[in-house]
Amino acid sequence: MKIFKNTRFRSIIMSTIIAWAIIILCFICLTFKENYPIYILDDGWTAHINGIKTENVTLSKFYKVKDGRLLRGDTITLTKELPQTEDFDFPVILFRSRYTTLDVYLDDDLIFTFGDNLYDKELFIGKMYHFISLPEDYAGKTLTFNMRVGENNAFQNLAPPRLGGQPDIEGEFLHKNMTIIFTGMFMIVFGVAFLCITIFYFTSVPEIRTFMFSSMFCINIGAWLLTYYNVLSPFIYTEHETFVEYFTLYLIVPYCYLICYCIQNVERKKLFFTAAALSCAVTLIQYLLHFAFNIHLRATLPMYHACCVGGFILLAYYTVKDLRSRDIGPSNSTQMLGLITFSVSEIFHLAFYMLENIHLKYPEMLSILIITFGCLMFAFCQLANYLMYITQSYAQKQEYASLSRLAYEDGLTDLPNRARSDKELLDLDKTDTDYCIISIDLNGLKYVNDKFGHPSGDKYIKDFSKVLTSTFEDQGFCARIGGDEFLVIINDSEGKDISALIGRMESALNVMNALYPEYHRSVATGYAFRHEGKEDTTSHEIYLMADERMYAKKRRMHEELGIRQRL
Repeated sequence: MKIFKNTRFRSIIMSTIIAWAIIILCFICLTFKENYPIYILDDGWTAHINGIKTENVTLSKFYKVKDGRLLRGDTITLTKELPQTEDFDFPVILFRSRYTTLDVYLDDDLIFTFGDNLYDKELFIGKMYHFISLPEDYAGKTLTFNMRVGENNAFQNLAPPRLGGQPDIEGEFLHKNMTIIFTGMFMIVFGVAFLCITIFYFTSVPEIRTFMFSSMFCINIGAWLLTYYNVLSPFIYTEHETFVEYFTLYLIVPYCYLICYCIQNVERKKLFFTAAALSCAVTLIQYLLHFAFNIHLRATLPMYHACCVGGFILLAYYTVKDLRSRDIGPSNSTQMLGLITFSVSEIFHLAFYMLENIHLKYPEMLSILIITFGCLMFAFCQLANYLMYITQSYAQKQEYASLSRLAYEDGLTDLPNRARSDKELLDLDKTDTDYCIISIDLNGLKYVNDKFGHPSGDKYIKDFSKVLTSTFEDQGFCARIGGDEFLVIINDSEGKDISALIGRMESALNVMNALYPEYHRSVATGYAFRHEGKEDTTSHEIYLMADERMYAKKRRMHEELGIRQRL
C-alpha cells in the first residue's frame, strides 16, 4: 500500500512500537518476588484530628473521617498496634506523607522525624516517601504518626503504610515504580544527550533550534515525572522533591507553546502570541508568589490547570488544521504528533487527578501507562524527526555532490572539465611556487571517428585519460578541457623532469598501440613554467605559452608524417 511507503508514516509507526515495546519489556524482564510477606497497614487506625477522636479508621478512605478540608495548622495523630509478623531482616515501614510534618513514635520512643524545621519557618512541605527503620522487637508495640498540616487541603486520602523487611520493601517500591523510573531517567538522559548534540550547531544551523528546545523539554518532563511520583526517595532523599515537581510542571505549557511556534506556520499570530504570553506570565506570577510572598506553588495549581486546558485547545486546533490543509512538512508533522500525544496524555492525567479529588476509583496503572506512553512518544518522535533530518541532509549533500560533479567533471572520462580547470588556474595566481602547465592534444581523433565511428573515438579518449591519470595523478592536476584537448598542472615543479614524465606517457601509448593496433595513438604536448614569464604574468598566459608550444610540436609531427594540418 502507498501509505506504508511514506517515510513519515513509517517513522510514526516505529515510534509507537518502540514506546510500547519498552513499557512492556519493563514488565516482562524486571520481575520481583519478596522473601517475606509485606503487610499493608490500612485498617484499624485510631485518628485524632484537632483532638477529635475517631476509631477504626481506614487510611485509604480518610476523607470519610474529616468533614471539610484540612487547613494549615491542623494536627493529625494516627495510632495503631503493630501486628505479630515473621522475623524480617531490617524491618521498616514505608509511608508517604502529603504536605505535612511527620513524627513517628513506637510506644513513647521517637524513631523518626521530618519537616518540623520547614513548618516552623513556614516553608513549603511537599510529598515524600519515608523508609522508617524499626527495632527488632517492634511487634505488639503502638505505632504513632503525629502530623501537622502545612498546606490547605493537604490530602483527602493516605496511602496505607507498608511493613516488611527493608530489601523487600525497597524491591517492591522499585518494581512498582519501574516504568516511571525508567521513563523519567530515559527522558533526562535522552534530553541531555540531544542538547549536547544540538548546542554545537545552534548558531550555524537555524533549523536545529527546534531540536534544542525539544531536548530541554524532555529534561523538564523527565524531572517532573520522577518528582510527581516521588520515586527519588530511595536514591536522593531530599525535602525539595515536590518543589521540583511543581517548578517543572508549570513550565510544561510554555514549552508546548514554544515548540508549537517552531514547527507550525502560525496563523492568527496575534491570538497565538497573546495566549503564549498569558501562559508565560501565569508561570512567572506563580514563581513570584512562591519566592516573594510565600504563597506556595501548590496553592496556585488551578491557574496551571486553566493554562493546560487552554494550551490543549490551541494544539488541537493546529492538529485539525494540519490534517485538513496538509501544509506542514513530514519533519514538523512528526514533531507535532509527539507534542499532541504528550498533551493528550496530560489531559488524561488531569482527568484522573480530578477523579481522585471526588473520590472516584480509577486504575492507577492505567494512569501511569498513559502518561509514560505520552512521554516516550514525544521523545521517539523527536528521535524519528532527527533521523529524518539527517536523511534529508545526507540526500541534499548527495544532490550537491552530484551537481558539483556535473558542473566540474567531464562526463566521458570523469576527469575535471574546463570550468574546474579555469578555477585551478585562478588559484595558481594566489601562490608563490613555481609550477608547470602541460597542454596535450590527441592526434588522429577525427580519423578514428570518421573511420571507426564515434564509440571508437570515445574509447580512444577514455584509454588516453587512463594513461594520463596513471602518469600524472601523483604529480598534479589532470583535466579534459575540450574534445581532444587535455591539461596537466604540476604545482611544485622544481626538480621534476617534465620531459621524462611525458616520455613515460608516450611509452604507455606505444604499448597500447602494440596490443591494440587497429589505429595509432599519439599526442602532441607542450609545456611552460611560471619562471619563464614575468613577475606579473598570469597562469592563463603561462597556459597559452604551453599551448603554443604544443601546436608547434603538432605541426612538426604532421609535417614529418605528411598529414594535412588541422589546426
